[in-house]
Amino acid sequence: MITYSPDMSARDAMMTEIKLAPESLVQEAYDFLLFLKSRRIPAQAGTVPQIRAAMPEFLARQKALFGSRVVPDSQAILDEMRAERF
Repeated sequence: MITYSPDMSARDAMMTEIKLAPESLVQEAYDFLLFLKSRRIPAQAGTVPQIRAAMPEFLARQKALFGSRVVPDSQAILDEMRAERF
């Protein structure tokens, strides 16, 4: 486990985490940062930036993570778990 010094900035701590993370996690974090940046609408000086309602490409991300594997419907899993309780 890595310990961070109190004088370390959030940016430095994040860069250390990224350097030690697996490549798939780094790619996911990078995609998320790009998504967050795309949602920002430039604001006038002295105002809080507005957020645009942009949806990330969830299906493309799912396919990149899971490929052609099909995940069963969650309702069937929930029904099975409920049946086991009684």
